[in-house]
Amino acid sequence: MRRILFQILIFCLAIMGLAPCASADSWEQSFFNGTQYPLKVVYLEGDIPGPTIMVQGGIQGDETSGFVTAQLLTQAKVTRGNLIILPRANVPSINLHKRQINVDMNRRFDRNYNRFYEDRVARVIRFLLAQSSAFIHLHEGSGFYNPTYVDKLRNPKRYGQSIIVDTLVYKQIDLAHTVNSVLNELNSSIGTSDYQFKLFNTRTFDKGTSYPEMRKSLTCYALAEHGIPAMAVEVSKDIRQIGWKVRQQLTATIMLLNRFGVQVIPPKFSNKDIRAYARKGIQVRVNGRLLQSDSTIDLAPGSTLAVERVSAGAREFAPELALFASDRPGVNLMQAKRMALEPFSELELRSDGKRVARTRVHWTGKMPASTKSDKPVFVCWLNGNPIFVRDGEVLHTVLGDQLILEGIWGSHRQEVVNLKGFVAIPWANNGQDMGWEIILDPGNFLSRYSLKSDRKGSVRYRVVRETPGAPSASFSIDIAPRTVLALRLADKQGQSLLVPWSAGGNYHLPVGEYILEDAWSNGPGDKLMATAGDIPLQIGKPFSVEYAKPLKLTVRQATTFGDLGSMTFTAGGLAQREDLSLY
Repeated sequence: MRRILFQILIFCLAIMGLAPCASADSWEQSFFNGTQYPLKVVYLEGDIPGPTIMVQGGIQGDETSGFVTAQLLTQAKVTRGNLIILPRANVPSINLHKRQINVDMNRRFDRNYNRFYEDRVARVIRFLLAQSSAFIHLHEGSGFYNPTYVDKLRNPKRYGQSIIVDTLVYKQIDLAHTVNSVLNELNSSIGTSDYQFKLFNTRTFDKGTSYPEMRKSLTCYALAEHGIPAMAVEVSKDIRQIGWKVRQQLTATIMLLNRFGVQVIPPKFSNKDIRAYARKGIQVRVNGRLLQSDSTIDLAPGSTLAVERVSAGAREFAPELALFASDRPGVNLMQAKRMALEPFSELELRSDGKRVARTRVHWTGKMPASTKSDKPVFVCWLNGNPIFVRDGEVLHTVLGDQLILEGIWGSHRQEVVNLKGFVAIPWANNGQDMGWEIILDPGNFLSRYSLKSDRKGSVRYRVVRETPGAPSASFSIDIAPRTVLALRLADKQGQSLLVPWSAGGNYHLPVGEYILEDAWSNGPGDKLMATAGDIPLQIGKPFSVEYAKPLKLTVRQATTFGDLGSMTFTAGGLAQREDLSLY
């Protein structure tokens, strides 16, 4: 049935006019759509059926080779088997070229955390791994791994130029044999001994391991929880020729894929292309003006920034773009709303963490006047829409809604606005939460700040003005649980079928293909997504119900990938058609 779902999804993407990836049998799925950091996953199906292997890069943002190699792999031609590729697992850290932002994402797999953005991504990664027969993780480490100490760059604490496994043999999985066969082939074409790859066994499961932190890593999770081969291919940060590193990492990955039963024809690229890709052909407009270095852009105080992507560079590299205002580094205005209530001096455009342009900002006119009301007014963005909340009011929201605290209308101060219980910057908690995208989920707020709400089932938190010398002001946010109400399906004849939602329930449908037209809840419809079996199924995507093959359809929170419940669809005969409610 998986192959049928693959084919149906491909057909749907074609009729929707979405851009293909490397071939007709590939497509891109975006998780966390509409948020500041959507997560892109590429699916490649081979000409001949075979196993499905997952390859991932970019879990740490300062490891450029890993995400460039993974991105290039999305342009490959798969002749046997299937690939799931997550090129850039940690986009915020890539934008800032840092190993981590809140926490190290590669240390969040020992249990199901629910605290930071990284934990939401880890949730998706677990879902993707459940579909996979093996896992390859692409990294870039410092120095050159050597099992014995040679010098500061060559010793057991360095990770570069190695293929890492958690153990040599795990149950029936002989990782050492697979990796050594690849090393023999790979190293035969690498003349410099330092640049040759070595097998690095971290002995993760040993009581006396020197690398106990690896028990929290993704390869350990894949091996221990899913029982699939898992390894990391590490090139060295101390090798400057990025084109050479990417080529060797891609070669090693294709060799591993071949051992796992997936055959791939790599894409063609030059080292020159790789060196220049992040700065080539990148253009963005802000309020209609092209963003360029050594120039000035005029902005009116109180205006909303309209950011338009003109050109995103070479398609085969698909760099992630970020636009930062100088007063809010790390808040990506390519995806987040900004109403300029406070002036800032510069806008900086980055492509995969590299600066492309920096433009000065010239402010024209005066800041908007405060309201005539004697109560301060908070300006917010709720699900991308501007909201004005007065001191003492209550803002009603639903689990998974997106909130940005913009500031105080008409203020001429440098405001500090704090959502009590939410920490925007864990390593420097100064109480300032303005500008950051906040996914409203009491599960990742500090529970000691929660208050009793007068709405049944809701949890209340306070937003407080903490600006030095300013009059106190606050408002409350009520967060209600998100309740799925119904699904609207369309059959092959185009008839709409209304399916009342019953988490854990069963529903009979005639054998055939169906389109998920809509999902209703007590909040915005675009905050829901579905998965049919192990295939992501967004609005407008089809799925198939076959006789004697129950299909589990799960509705999830689009902004967190949190599970909101499942229903099982089973195929009945045509006589059961009266069970359907026509809409």
